[in-house]
Amino acid sequence: MSELSTSFAEPAYVSRLALRCAPFSNSVDNTLYYSSGQLEHRLNLLLHLVRASDKIGLIMAEHGLGKTTLLTQLKSRTGDELRLCMIDAKQHQTIDTILIKCLQDLGVEQNDLDPSLSQTDNFRNRLKQLRKLNIRPILVLDDAQTFSTSIIAEISHWLSWQDNNQFLLQAIIATTHPLPLSEFVLARIQHIDLPALTRDELASYLTDRMTKAGYIGDFIFTDKELNKFYKRARGNPALVNQLAHQKLLGIKSGLTDIKAFNVSSLLNFRRLGVAIIVVLLALLLVYQDEVNTFFKIDTTSQVDNDITLVQPEDDVATITVEHDKVMSHQDAVRQELVELIEQLPQPEDDITPVENHKPIIENIPNAEPTPPLELGVAKMSLPELYREPWVLQQQGTDYTFQLMGSWQQQEVYDFVNKYALTGDVAMLESMRNGRPWYALIYGVFDNKDQALAASKQWPAPLNTLPSWLRRFDSVQKQITGS
Repeated sequence: MSELSTSFAEPAYVSRLALRCAPFSNSVDNTLYYSSGQLEHRLNLLLHLVRASDKIGLIMAEHGLGKTTLLTQLKSRTGDELRLCMIDAKQHQTIDTILIKCLQDLGVEQNDLDPSLSQTDNFRNRLKQLRKLNIRPILVLDDAQTFSTSIIAEISHWLSWQDNNQFLLQAIIATTHPLPLSEFVLARIQHIDLPALTRDELASYLTDRMTKAGYIGDFIFTDKELNKFYKRARGNPALVNQLAHQKLLGIKSGLTDIKAFNVSSLLNFRRLGVAIIVVLLALLLVYQDEVNTFFKIDTTSQVDNDITLVQPEDDVATITVEHDKVMSHQDAVRQELVELIEQLPQPEDDITPVENHKPIIENIPNAEPTPPLELGVAKMSLPELYREPWVLQQQGTDYTFQLMGSWQQQEVYDFVNKYALTGDVAMLESMRNGRPWYALIYGVFDNKDQALAASKQWPAPLNTLPSWLRRFDSVQKQITGS
């Protein structure tokens, strides 16, 4: 079987480049995760939503932008305060299988189930038990667009369950299309966008995956190839992976579905072409007389004795015929395969370019987008913020709010200026994935109730932003790395 029909199983360049694994596989691999500033921002936002609110995160993005990767990273970063039910809609297409998977993920053994109750009632009772232990159950749905309408309706019903005026279940939903959710659920939705890679991120993305796969050496792809990748994939990571994979295989770049392609489809394509030629020849034989009459020269017409030479036009192209290069039979077959692949029609679900990204948070009233940083432009004066020594001096049992985090220190200053924060405002620096990470905390409170009461007095639009209520001892551990 050729490499064209084996997807990304074991490409030849893995051994040639001394790689530990295939860097551009279409499977989700956490070891190859590309930690960009945009994805880190979305991850922190999702964590804030499930920890500090009763909102339901809805990630709606086209195929290949990394929804599954984002959910996998979310799972790896949750602690004991959250319990995730991970449901892949493509593998669980009935309510019964979804309930069984949820009960398993929530730590329910078969012996723990009450046989007198339905699976749904057992599930609801488990949610109540976890809430009494201050553990938040989170339903995580991937590829939710493949669910039937009846399953969406049942899940919407689960998300409406309450006990003591508290929702029993939260959710993070990833989909490519809008879902027929109930109005009650839609009122809790927090929209999260998932942007494509920018042109500037493309080289960093490819380098990061190659390095994590074990590659040591100079960057393989040229600027011309990067421009071609970006033009064809439009920043879609899955399509970028496919183009890079094809390039390393020595196949002319294209966006054909490698996984679905096989030799039989190529033969069917060739048979179709032969059939069309046979039909055309048959029609030519049937209507031979009419064709001859059409092209017959009228000999009775008068021929002018004077022949006028037609001057060639300036724009007439000149075609130079060169001798064809002699190919071996093997090379000729390979070249024919490549040419036929290029002639295959693009898939109907080809990704269309995204011209206008939606804002990350759509339902924050009166929020204005943060202006982009401009190099060479004089910035406003930097606000005075407390730093790590001040944070380490605070009582570990006191509480504070983490308002945001960023790889860029300037973005923290911009946030403070934008919302005119004063008083107990501190920026702390810690290491994450080998890089400095800057977090902004706000306020010092003796207990949780005092902190929550104070946050309700914050002016708009600050009071609408997601925040993370933390104890100072956890913030201090983040600084010291312990």
